[in-house]
Amino acid sequence: MILKTENEFDLIIKQEWGIPVVYDGIIKIYEYNKTAVKILWILKEGNEKTEQEERDHRDFHLDVARYYSGWKSTYKNIILPTYGMFHNLSYKDLPELNDDATVNNEYVLDKIALINVNKNGGGSTANTAIIEKNYTDHKDVLMQQIDRISPNVIINCSRVNRLFNDVCKKYYLVKKQFDFRPEFDYVVDYAENSEKVLINYWHPGAHMSDEAYQKQLLVIYNKWLANKNE
Repeated sequence: MILKTENEFDLIIKQEWGIPVVYDGIIKIYEYNKTAVKILWILKEGNEKTEQEERDHRDFHLDVARYYSGWKSTYKNIILPTYGMFHNLSYKDLPELNDDATVNNEYVLDKIALINVNKNGGGSTANTAIIEKNYTDHKDVLMQQIDRISPNVIINCSRVNRLFNDVCKKYYLVKKQFDFRPEFDYVVDYAENSEKVLINYWHPGAHMSDEAYQKQLLVIYNKWLANKNE
């Protein structure tokens, strides 16, 4: 059953991960439901070192201007390709992004879902073993959360390859690769059917150029869009 409110899944998250817990999911259900394409970003863990027992990571995304300066290195690589997907743009057509940019005024993040594999929170650098263990321990609930968010586009930035494989199986997605060499030194795994595209990708704060990060996502997305519209 598709979620009807932003916090409808919170009790399940709390029961599964315990305390401390960082809630996540659809940022604004009303805005999410209005979009023609439903986009889900899957990250590793919230940078949420706090004494609070419960935090809502969705609140962090409600006002783009509030955090953009401090979180620029990570969130520019979420905001811009997401904006491009909503407007069917290629990388060369993306607007500039700064603290006063027009794209900020659209509140792009209000229109998406963003979840973490580890919902207990973490620090500035994720521990791969902890992320992998969280997936092992909580796989069924994570899959349930993904299903209830019901996205068309899933960008798996968790670096958990088992998640990629399990989502492929769940939705009968056909695995493919896109070789961006020699323009960029990357080969990207993705999978698709007529309803969904899943991209196995890097964290938005990864050490690669903004152009490589954003362009590769939009090339794969636009290829899927063209294929499904044929």
